[in-house]
Amino acid sequence: MKSIPLRDIVQQIGGRIIHGSGNPMMMNVIDWSKKEIDDHTLVFHLDREPIHGKYWRVYQSVAIISDKPDFCMDLEDSIILIQVEQVEQAYEQFVQYYRNLFPIPVIGITGTCGKTTTKEMIRQILDEEDFTVTATWRSINGIWDNVEYLLEIDQHTDVAVFEIPVVYPGYLGTACRYFQPQIRLLLNIDVHHLAGCETPEEYMKAKAEIMEGIDPESGVLILNDDDENSKKVIDVSGLQQVVYFGKTDRSDFRAKNISYADKGMNFELAHQGKSYQGYVPGYGEHNVYNALAAIAAVSRIGVEIETALHRLAGFEQVEEHLEVKTGVNGCTVIDDTWNSSPLAMATALQVLKDISQGRKTIALLGYMPQLGESEYALEQYAKMGEKAVETNLDLLIVVGEEAEEIGLSALRQGMNEHSVYFCENGSQIYKILEPHLDENAMILLKVTYRVMMRPSFQSLKSKLIPHQRQAGTDGQ
Repeated sequence: MKSIPLRDIVQQIGGRIIHGSGNPMMMNVIDWSKKEIDDHTLVFHLDREPIHGKYWRVYQSVAIISDKPDFCMDLEDSIILIQVEQVEQAYEQFVQYYRNLFPIPVIGITGTCGKTTTKEMIRQILDEEDFTVTATWRSINGIWDNVEYLLEIDQHTDVAVFEIPVVYPGYLGTACRYFQPQIRLLLNIDVHHLAGCETPEEYMKAKAEIMEGIDPESGVLILNDDDENSKKVIDVSGLQQVVYFGKTDRSDFRAKNISYADKGMNFELAHQGKSYQGYVPGYGEHNVYNALAAIAAVSRIGVEIETALHRLAGFEQVEEHLEVKTGVNGCTVIDDTWNSSPLAMATALQVLKDISQGRKTIALLGYMPQLGESEYALEQYAKMGEKAVETNLDLLIVVGEEAEEIGLSALRQGMNEHSVYFCENGSQIYKILEPHLDENAMILLKVTYRVMMRPSFQSLKSKLIPHQRQAGTDGQ
């Protein structure tokens, strides 16, 4: 965080100092009084829990912003108390004030799938071009993390890249107000987060919040021209800078001649009458779409296309995102266990089919936490069973009661009952897999990390991929 004089902040939020004095430099911000504190910390009293200042006596220059000053007791002389009319409003005002201190390019990325990978592609391209980049970490993009990421921007930051999801209506709009991205990417819209959005239509509309607050003249909106759902909810009329990527003739960044290559994808990129040869590590056509979106974004910051393609050729694939690994006895394991949605599961099954080349294909498919338990969720699980049959799986292992409909649907579609298993733990799964573990087997792990963190599944993964670092070790 950039250091800011306290009185500048008080002025911006319309506060009034009622205890203590001075104008210390504030270097940290917390939004919950029970969080760890440090010297020169600004505390927004959002939880409105009693604060006993005597416990903070060892810290210098602590300032509390509260609309419940009576809840702030035993304040030492070093603690400054600022009263505001409404602390949530003051918090929003501070966030907007801090964001506006930095006239730098900010890129916001949303989509049902591909956010983390595209963000990492952009970050790695910019890092190698000597930009100082602030970005979301891995796939950690919750709404309570937004301000922490925003405060990582300081006077040394050249570009910020944030992935911003949808969990419920208003979630994405709030993130857009916080980050105020001038460059916005919408990768795709499928079905997800039905636990927070009651219907697929509501989820789609929530994704359209990527438009909230965009400047019609200077704002840049980058869209997937091959995604039909995006076209249903995004109105680009009035926007002067809309950029399309995809395989269509209208695409500003157009991919042609996409093919599988060694550990990745080859493609031809057409842009403004010129053609470029590209390669990106990681299997699947979706990865080419991610690359197109990343190139479109960095080109707005001045990175040449040839340079971006060169950097992408050395892209370090995100862990547990369709990572292809050599497993026990020479089998191949596709580790796609970070999270799961219908689009991501269907994509993973397609990649398994595309790279199998006649080998035995086995898929472990589990529940998708953000889908919830509605009738719409059940429909999506049934579609995954249909996709499993469509991709000609040799063996389907359904993990967990919540995902049972995947297997039942596959059976209704005619899959052999001796090829479908329903399991609850890693030990059961390993007994089924063990006879098949040889060089002829390709195994897809599409079981969300919430399940994979359980001990029996950690054991299963260590048996399937003996040399992999397990959760809790360095690098995980």
